[in-house]
Amino acid sequence: MSDLQLLYLVLALVYGWECACWLSRGSVLIRSWLGRRWQVAYPGAILGNQRGGFLFAPPFPPLGTLLSANQIPLSLSPEAVLGYVSSSVNPAGRPAQTGKLIRWPEFRGIQARGKKVLVNGDPLLKSPSPMFAENVAQLLRQLSQATPGDRAKLIEEAFRAAFDPSRIEQRLGDFKSGTGRLVLATNSLFCYLFVLAPLTIWLAGFGRSWPVLLAGLLALTATIAILFHRAHKRLYPAAEDERFTHSVIFLLSPATAIRARDALSRPLLEAFHPLVVAKVLCPAEEFKNLARSNWRDLSYPALPASPNEDPVAQGTESYSRELLRKTVAGFLKSSGIDPASLLAPPAPADESSQSYCPRCLAQYATRDGVCADCGGLRLEPFPPG
Repeated sequence: MSDLQLLYLVLALVYGWECACWLSRGSVLIRSWLGRRWQVAYPGAILGNQRGGFLFAPPFPPLGTLLSANQIPLSLSPEAVLGYVSSSVNPAGRPAQTGKLIRWPEFRGIQARGKKVLVNGDPLLKSPSPMFAENVAQLLRQLSQATPGDRAKLIEEAFRAAFDPSRIEQRLGDFKSGTGRLVLATNSLFCYLFVLAPLTIWLAGFGRSWPVLLAGLLALTATIAILFHRAHKRLYPAAEDERFTHSVIFLLSPATAIRARDALSRPLLEAFHPLVVAKVLCPAEEFKNLARSNWRDLSYPALPASPNEDPVAQGTESYSRELLRKTVAGFLKSSGIDPASLLAPPAPADESSQSYCPRCLAQYATRDGVCADCGGLRLEPFPPG
C-alpha cells in the first residue's frame, strides 16, 4: 500500500468516525436520509453502555438529517427539584442520574458548565449537549426565583412547551431555509474528496495536481465554515463558544466539515419531547409505536420510582410524573389516540401464559408474582376468555 493510499484509508476511517453519533439515554435520534421518511432510533447496548450508545448517520450523499429529542430530564414540583425521573423514552432503561434532591429555598447558584448543570457548585444533571444544559439552567433560575404559587404554573408551562408542535414546525422551517447552500457545499466536499480528487490524482499524478486540489479543498472547507457560522448564529444566537469551536474545526478537518449540517440539526429540537417530534415528522404507525412504549413506561415505571425514601423526593417524583402523564395524555388525545388503548394486554404466547408484566410485557406461567426485570413490578393476570 502506497503512502497516498494509506492517507485515503485514514481519511475514510476519520470520516466513518464522524458519521458515528453518541446518543445519551433519555434521548431519541430521529433521522432521515432522503428527507422523505423519518425513523426513530435509540442508543443500543452493543455499541454503548449505561449512559448511551453510538448510532450512525447516513454516510453517502445527500448525507441526510439528524435530529435529537429529549425527555424532561428532572422531576420538578413546587417544593423541590429531583435529579431523577422514573420513566424513560429508551427501551433499554433509564439514563444515569444523580438522584440529588434540592429544595427551592436551598438554591444559591445555578450554572451550566459544558454539559453539566451545577447547583450550588455540585452537579445536578449531565445533559446531552451544552445548549440543552443552558436551557435547563435557565428554567431552574426562573423557578427558583418564583413564588410557590407561580412555580406550579411555570412548571406546567414548561411541560406544555415541550409538546408544542407549532414551535417544531417553525424551527424546521428556519433550519431548511438557512441551510440550503450548506447542503450543497457539504455534498460537494464529499464528492470532491472521495471521487474527484482520487480520479484527478490517478489521471494527472499527485505531483502535478496537488496544488490545485489543495486550493479547491481550502475553498470548500472555508465556504462550509462561513455558511455554518451564519446559519448557527441565526439558529442559536447565544451559543458563541459552540459556533466558534465548530467553525475552526471545519476549517482544519475536511472529514468533519462534511458533517457540518449535523452540528446544526442535532440540537435543533432537543428541547422537545420525542413524542411530539415523531408526531410532526414520522409515519403514523411509527409515532403510534413510540407513543405505546412511552405511555406504558410512564404508566408503569420500573421500580423503584424514587431514588430514596425521602418523602419530599417521593412527592416530587410523583408530582412530576403525574403532570407529565396529564400532558402526554392531552397530547395523545389531540393526536387522535386514546391513551387507554395503548395499555391493552398482549396476546398470550401459549396456553401456559397466565400473566404478564404491564411494563415490559414479559409473560409468565404463574397468575401472581412480580417482574424482576422491572424492579419487582406486580404482574397483571390475562383477562378470561
